[in-house]
Amino acid sequence: MSDASLEKNRRILVIDDNRKIHEDFRKILVAPRTASTALADMEAVLFEENKLSRQATEYEIDSAYQGEEGFALVEQSRQGHRPYAMAFVDMRMPPGWDGVETVQRIWGVDPDLQVVICTAYSDCSWDDMMEKVGQSDRLLILKKPFDSVEVAQLAHTLTEKWSLLQQTKTTLGQLEDQVEKRTRELTIEIEERRRADEQVLIQAKAMAAAANGIVIAGRDGVINWVNPAFTAMTGYTAEEVIGQNPRLLKSGQHDEAFYQGLWETVLAGKVWRGEIVNRRKDGSLYTEEMTITPVRDAVGEIARFIAIKQDITERKQAEQTRVVLEVQLRHAQKLEAIGQLAAGIAHEINTPTQFIGDNLRFVQDSVRDMGPVLEQHRRLLAAARQNAVTEQMVSESESTVSAADLDYLLAEVPKAVEQSLDGVRRVSKIVQAMKEFSHPGSESMTAVDLNRAIESTITVARNEWKYVADMVTEFDPELPRVPCLPGEFNQVILNVLINAAHAISDVTNRGEKGKGQITVTTRQVDDWVEVRIRDTGTGIPEAARSKIFEPFFTTKAVGKGTGQGLAIARSVIVDKHRGSIDFETEMGRGTTFIIRLPLAGQPAANKEYTDEEANLVCR
Repeated sequence: MSDASLEKNRRILVIDDNRKIHEDFRKILVAPRTASTALADMEAVLFEENKLSRQATEYEIDSAYQGEEGFALVEQSRQGHRPYAMAFVDMRMPPGWDGVETVQRIWGVDPDLQVVICTAYSDCSWDDMMEKVGQSDRLLILKKPFDSVEVAQLAHTLTEKWSLLQQTKTTLGQLEDQVEKRTRELTIEIEERRRADEQVLIQAKAMAAAANGIVIAGRDGVINWVNPAFTAMTGYTAEEVIGQNPRLLKSGQHDEAFYQGLWETVLAGKVWRGEIVNRRKDGSLYTEEMTITPVRDAVGEIARFIAIKQDITERKQAEQTRVVLEVQLRHAQKLEAIGQLAAGIAHEINTPTQFIGDNLRFVQDSVRDMGPVLEQHRRLLAAARQNAVTEQMVSESESTVSAADLDYLLAEVPKAVEQSLDGVRRVSKIVQAMKEFSHPGSESMTAVDLNRAIESTITVARNEWKYVADMVTEFDPELPRVPCLPGEFNQVILNVLINAAHAISDVTNRGEKGKGQITVTTRQVDDWVEVRIRDTGTGIPEAARSKIFEPFFTTKAVGKGTGQGLAIARSVIVDKHRGSIDFETEMGRGTTFIIRLPLAGQPAANKEYTDEEANLVCR
C-alpha cells in the first residue's frame, strides 16, 4: 500500500442499474453545502433531533451500471494505486451479475473494500447472503428506500473504517517488518553466538590437546588454568598449580633481574619471548621456550596472561652435542690440513736451514783460516813495539796472509752472514705464520687485521701453490680491523687456497705446462669487508655448482679431498660470522670465491643457488 493510501480515502463506487439511484447518492454525498442546511444542522444540535445534513466532507463518487463494469473499475483503481474505500452495490442488476456475485468477484481483487448491498426485496435473506459470501465485517445491508442520513452515516463510517484498516495494516506491516528484522538479527546473533561457543569449545579442546604446555594466569600472575601438556612437562597436577604463582617452577638458574624484566615486559602489554630453565616437581631441570602474551578485556585493560611453553631440553642437548661435534670436526679438518701441509712446511724450513748451515760452515772454515794470520800479526806487532822487526818476519807475515786468501774471505764472509740472517728471517716468518694459523683463538669475536691473517695463511700454504701458480695479493692498506674468529677464518682461507691450487694444478699438470695465478684481494664495500680469491683453474662443473657447499661433496679424486672444506667454510662464514660466501665460475677460465664479513654485525644475504641459477650467475 502506498503512502498516499494512508491519507483519508473518500473514493466511493456506486454499482446500480438505475441511474436515478446514482443521482440520489451524489445529491447526498457531494451536493454543495447551503445556508439552509447549515441552519438545519444547528437546529438539530440545539434540539437534539435525529437529523443530519449532508456531509461537510466531499466524497469522490464513481458510477458503474452493471456488476461487470463495477468489477473493472475496482481492478483499474487497484492497478492505479487509487483504490475505493467503499461501494454501494445494488442487489438486482439484470441481465448481469447480481449484488452477491458482484461482491464476491470484487473481493477477489480488493478484499479490503467496504460494501453496502442495497436491496428492496426480501427474497434473499441475510442468512442466504452470508452463506454465499461468507461472514464478513466488510458487508452491510441497506434496505430501499433508504434514508439520506443513513447513507451519509454509512459513507462516513465505512470510509473511516477503511482508512483505519489501512493504518492498522501499515502499522502491523511495520511491526511485522521490525519483528522480522529483529528475528533475523536475533537469528544471526544466535548463530554467531553458537559459532563463537563452538569456536571457544574447539579452542578449549585444542588448547587441552596441544603438544605445548599452556598456562592461563590472572593479572596478578596467579595460575588459573593449565593443559595436560603442562602437567606432563612439569610433573605437577592441575590441582597442585592452580592458584599458585609460576615461580613455583623456579630453578635458581636465573637472577631476580631476569624475572623482573620478564614481568615488566608483560605488564607493559608487550609479548615476552625467550628461553628459561625451570625445575620439575621431581627436582630435575629442564629448558623451555616460552611466549607470554597479555590478553586485554573489553575496555583495553590487561586481564590475564597466556603462556605457551615448549620443552626444548633435548633440542638444547642436541645443539650442544652438535656444537661439540662441529668443533671436533673443524679441529680434525684443521689437523688434516696441517698434516697435509707438514711436508711442505718442513721443506720450506729445510731450504733456508740448509744454506744457513752451509754459510755457517763457510764462516767456521774462514775463521780457522784467519787464525794463523792473526797469530803472525800478533808476533809482528810485538816485535814492532821492541823495534825488533826483521825482514824475515815481514816475509813470513806476507806468506801467511797470501795463504789464507784474506781478500776473498773479507768479501765472502759478510755475504754468508747476510744470507744466513735472511734464512733465519724466512724460517722465523714461516714459524710465526704457522703459529698464527694454528693458534686456536678465542670463542668470542676479536678485531683482526685480515690482511695479516691472509698473508700468514698464504705463507703456510706456500708449498701447495708455489709450483703451480704465482701468488698476487691486492690488499687494501686502509682496511679496518674486522670482528671475527681468527683461527676459523684462517681455516676458511686455507681451504679456498688449497682448492684453487688443486684446480690450477689440473690445468698445468703440476706446473709442467707453466704456472697459473691466484689473486687475493681485500676491500671495504659499505659496511662490509670483501675478500676475493680468484684462480685460473678448471672452473666448477655446472652439475656441481649447487652442491659445492654440501658436506662430503667433492669433485676431487679419491684420497685428495674429503668434501668438508667448503662445507666448513660456509658454516664458519655464514653461521658464525653472519656473513656470506658465494662464487663466480666459468669452465676453462677459473673460479672466484667471494667472502663478505660484516663490520657492524649486519648479516649478509647468502644466495642459495639452484643448478640453473648457479649456471646463469657464474657465466
